[in-house]
Parts: sequence; C-alpha cells; structure tokens
Amino acid sequence: MKKFLSLSVIALVLLCTSCRKTIIVTPTPQPENKIAGTWYINDASFNNGNGWYSFDAGAPGIFTFYDNGTAKYSDENGNQNGNWYSSYISSGYYDVYGDYYNDYHNDFQIKVSDNRGDYINLHFDYIIFSGNNRFSATYYDGKNIQEYNFYRY
Repeated sequence: MKKFLSLSVIALVLLCTSCRKTIIVTPTPQPENKIAGTWYINDASFNNGNGWYSFDAGAPGIFTFYDNGTAKYSDENGNQNGNWYSSYISSGYYDVYGDYYNDYHNDFQIKVSDNRGDYINLHFDYIIFSGNNRFSATYYDGKNIQEYNFYRY
C-alpha cells in the first residue's frame, strides 16, 4: 500500500509539473487614423428645431491633421499651427440628424493660431466618417445643433 501511495504522489507531482499553459498573445493592430490628412469644410449648417440652415463657417482654407496630433490651417492670410484631438467618451451628444444620444462616441477638437492673434478653436461633441474622404462633426451650443462637413482635399 505504501508503494502504491508513493507512486500516486509521484504521478500527481509529475502531472502538475508537466502541465504547461501556453498563452499566445496576438498584438492588436493600431486603428487607422482616418483624421490624418488634408481637409476642407465643404459646408456648415445649424438646426434650431425648425430645420437645417446653412451658414458660413468662417474657415475657407485647408486643414492638415497629422498622425502625431499637430494641425495646420492654411488660407489666403497665411498659416496657423496647433493641435487636433479626438477621444472616445461617454456623454450626451446630437448626431448629424439632430437626434440626441447618451452613450460612447468620439469627440473632436481643433485649436490652431498664428502670431498675429488669428485663431480657430473648434470643439465637436460627435464625429462620424462617411468612407475615407468625408466626415461630419456636430456641436450643440445650448440653442442650436451645428454640423460641419469636412471633405478630403
């Protein structure tokens, strides 16, 4: 009986030490940065509850967004430099149809300026891509929903 018990203990020890878990870690590819590139604002509109109305966004130039988060704006008055930022957040927002949601989504910010005091500071509550060459961004100013449509230059 002692021999059987000894062999059982040895077998158990061998089984426990010979089992090995292999964990294969597959790296997750970095998401493609769809924002990086050169863009212009094709149109801007607002909704005051009675429909959508176009307005001049006051930014007729070209935005260039770089992968590292820097940004440049160029128009006939020269260049402005700064940053852009997008994050995945959970809060209330209006989509491009004027519908209100309270869940996870991307916001989007652009801050550029020059040494003359000119600047553009845009903050959007929501951004959605339509393929690789267009995205729409919305902002609620407390009164109206504003929508800006960016097209790849």
